[in-house]
Amino acid sequence: MARLETAPKIRVLIVEKHSAVRRALRKRLSATADLDVIAAVQAPQAAMPYLTVDAVDGCAGAPDVVLLGLQSGSDEELFATLEVVHQMVHCPAAIIVLVPYADEVERLLLQQAGVTSYLLKYIDSSRLIQEIEAVAGTRRPAIPVS
Repeated sequence: MARLETAPKIRVLIVEKHSAVRRALRKRLSATADLDVIAAVQAPQAAMPYLTVDAVDGCAGAPDVVLLGLQSGSDEELFATLEVVHQMVHCPAAIIVLVPYADEVERLLLQQAGVTSYLLKYIDSSRLIQEIEAVAGTRRPAIPVS
């Protein structure tokens, strides 16, 4: 009897300041057979090793999707986040930003920086999983760091 080949899992990296939210996201997403949460980190800087472009392997082993939790705050925090997003887009992972409340200016700036989706943190699990599956197919080619 021939065994059916399964599609590779979608690799997800969670970046979220609050440990309870990180744990909840990891638990929700790990329960889905098609997703593989490769890491859940507190700070965007801790995510960078997972997104580094290697001269030999490119972005092998990198996530397909990054969930980036934001705490909407000051303009300085927004500009710092934009810098992080500019660094993250060097690897072809799709970036989904999760925010506590919608801000149209913030959304536009983040999309211009390379974010794929901008969603409220209070999204239900099935909708979040659908969004992850949808954007996983939108991976961009890696941008070499010079």
